[in-house]
Formats: sequence, structure tokens, C-alpha cells
Amino acid sequence: MSITWVLVANTRSATLYENPGPNKGLTLVKKIATEQDETEKAQPIGAMDRSDWHRPDEFQRQKAKGFARQLAAELRLARTEKRFARTILVAPAAFMGLLNAELDPPTAQQVSARLDKDYTRLTAHELCEELVTSLC
Repeated sequence: MSITWVLVANTRSATLYENPGPNKGLTLVKKIATEQDETEKAQPIGAMDRSDWHRPDEFQRQKAKGFARQLAAELRLARTEKRFARTILVAPAAFMGLLNAELDPPTAQQVSARLDKDYTRLTAHELCEELVTSLC
């Protein structure tokens, strides 16, 4: 099996692509977005707890960590189902650190390349051009 999965992510969304081999392009596997929890949807800023006002970035950090955990679980499940042979991770540096921390050792071993960029807005074709050296 020479299938490579490419995970392109940031703290709010992620896209999984599949590459069946050199010069074969990328096929969309799945789009994943962070889930807004019910308190975030229902609670206006004025109703936030006082501690939220003092440490708003801590709340965002915890959400990002949870999203990284969700993505790592997605990769772990696909690895155990043998859906790919290797993975390429593309994410901004800070989120890449969170994602790396959440990967289990066997899944982390299948990561063949890491790119510290936010390419979540690129099309599959544009992404393929950016990853040409990693996918060959």
C-alpha cells in the first residue's frame, strides 16, 4: 500500500486528503470543523464568567488542544484500519505542536513530513503543488 494521507489543519478546521501515489493528485477524504459547544453558542460575551475575561486565550488554547486530540484520534483509527501507509501533516507551528503532542507513538512514526504552514484555504490542486517534493 502506498497511500499517503495529508492532514491540513488549523485550530478551527481540518481537511484530510488521500494521495494514491506519485503524480496522482489529492482526493478529498473528509472535512472536519471544530464543534462549538452549547455554552459558547448560547452565552453572549456579557454573560461570560469573570475568569473568562481574565484568561480568554486559555479557553481558546483548550479548544485547540481538544481539536488536536480529535484529529489525532481520527488518524489513529485510520492507521489501525490500515487506510494509509504514511501521513503528511500541514499546520501552523503552534497547532502542529499540539497535534504532535496528541499523536500516539505508532501513528507519529507514520508521519513522513511536517510543514508549518496554514494551507487550509488552498484547493487540492494548489496544495498538491506546494507538497510536490513530499508526495514524490
